[in-house]
Amino acid sequence: MHLITVIAIARASRKNARFNELFIIPIGLLSYYLIFLSASDNPSSDYVLATSATSIFFTASDFVLLRRLQPEPRMIGQKKPTTEMTLLERLKWALQLELTPRGINWAHEPTDHIAPRPMTTSRTRFIISQILSIAYYFVSFDILSILVRANPCFGTGGPSFGQLGWAWRATVWIYPFVVYSSLCMTYCIASVVGVALHLWEPKDWPRPFGNVRDAYTLRNCWGRVWHQMLRKFLTGHMDSIARLLQLPKGTFTTYFKLFGCFFISGLVHYGPEYTLLQNWSGRAMIFFPLQAAAITFEDGVIALGRRLGYRQNLFFKLLGFIWVFVWFSFSLPLWLEPTFHAGTMDKGINVSLILGLWKGEWTPKRS
Repeated sequence: MHLITVIAIARASRKNARFNELFIIPIGLLSYYLIFLSASDNPSSDYVLATSATSIFFTASDFVLLRRLQPEPRMIGQKKPTTEMTLLERLKWALQLELTPRGINWAHEPTDHIAPRPMTTSRTRFIISQILSIAYYFVSFDILSILVRANPCFGTGGPSFGQLGWAWRATVWIYPFVVYSSLCMTYCIASVVGVALHLWEPKDWPRPFGNVRDAYTLRNCWGRVWHQMLRKFLTGHMDSIARLLQLPKGTFTTYFKLFGCFFISGLVHYGPEYTLLQNWSGRAMIFFPLQAAAITFEDGVIALGRRLGYRQNLFFKLLGFIWVFVWFSFSLPLWLEPTFHAGTMDKGINVSLILGLWKGEWTPKRS
């Protein structure tokens, strides 16, 4: 799928490229196969593979199907137009575009929504710092995995978070940190390889997540703190739809795009839920639009507060953190319980350095 997408993007950059949109058909068929016809007995790998398939499909839709409705992708500092590039140059250009979901070093890079770039220019220092980060995230992931195995709500066929009360419901927060640790560890490994092989510079690897201190509103959580890997194709689709509908700039269009982005994000996660559950009982199409509704409510409260003369301060930030904590303690179980109870947290990577050194349990099972 990656290869077909790269070829399609490269071909679309030619002069007078015709029928390029037809590439979406084989990509769609492969996505259909991976989502609906390839389930195995490993729910964790099925979910990850299907999520990759839906993400690639919408990436291809953004860069191939909707190409004529958007500005031409352009690398920062790019001097030669893509229409004047050779075939090999276009393929390299397309590969770089496809490998950069956040648009790092591209004109569409969302600078205000990603972490600052690393300050060091030394490859050696960067690699050493990333190796230390890998160790940190590995230990963090190990500790979090121990907590997951000790919590029955994360287990196959386990009880509901709400069934055990709000204190247990709040333990769902372990999951975002599991995702955070695993993605950061994978990202750091990729950065070490990329920089060591001189494929990228250290400055090309800003952290995948933002600063948790900004997580005092839901808008910040989704737009700055959480990873922005899906941002380009989400905004690309909604900008194109708004352009097709000739919607004027304004409040309605802003929230139309907001709800549309979360709707598409719901689709990205709903397909993998089908792969996992083999039915349509997944809740991604409830959870993600619900986030847009909560952000709209949040924006209204903040706007009302400003009209009443209140300004942001430490007290209101603290209230914001409480609001975010309570909201996700409520909404995350609503979405994730079916996937947890189907075994995604039990049949993943069950290797523990901590328990191995402590108790000799190198491949621990759920307690």
